[in-house]
Amino acid sequence: MALGKAILIGAVAAIAVPYVMRDGTSDISGWVHRGLVDFSLGSVQIGWSWPLFCVVTLFAWGFLAWSER
Repeated sequence: MALGKAILIGAVAAIAVPYVMRDGTSDISGWVHRGLVDFSLGSVQIGWSWPLFCVVTLFAWGFLAWSER
């Protein structure tokens, strides 16, 4: 159960954070955009950050699994 929730949280973060940081110039913005996969849905440009998805999913899974014990 924790893994499914963690994947959902990671997926939302992997789309939302690059969208919010799209014009950033900081080191964190560079890290988020390093593994960015761009695709479009109609006229909307969407980015998916693989590094962010992996990190957020890993931490969320750890915390959710720990909270279920």
